Amino acid sequence: MNKEDMMMLEKKMWEAAKNRNKEEFLDVVSEEAVMVCGGYRCTGKEYADIISVFDCKCYNIVNFEVVHNDSNTIQVHYVITLEVNDEKNIDLAGTFHITTTWKKYENHWKVVFNMAQRIVEHDMQVF
Repeated sequence: MNKEDMMMLEKKMWEAAKNRNKEEFLDVVSEEAVMVCGGYRCTGKEYADIISVFDCKCYNIVNFEVVHNDSNTIQVHYVITLEVNDEKNIDLAGTFHITTTWKKYENHWKVVFNMAQRIVEHDMQVF
């Protein structure tokens, strides 16, 4: 699978989350997937159950790269910036590193691992 097709799958996952569509989300995310965000770990099914309250006004993906690619698994990394609709959900907004591992099941790709890490801007000092 090429880079553009992988990005389309990632966007399909984010669009399902943005639209709070559990069925579309589970179409691309395995129920058994390991999902790690904000120090919280859950399964793909558990994450899909909270999609109905997920707040994403818009998102922007940059620096998309394929880290690993073979016939049955692909791992990608990118940076995403999220905006929310409601200020009470401001903890969901920001810029994050995302890594996703996809596995091919027959002819259908599904997420088996996804992890988000907030990017914190700070001055780096070399010791």
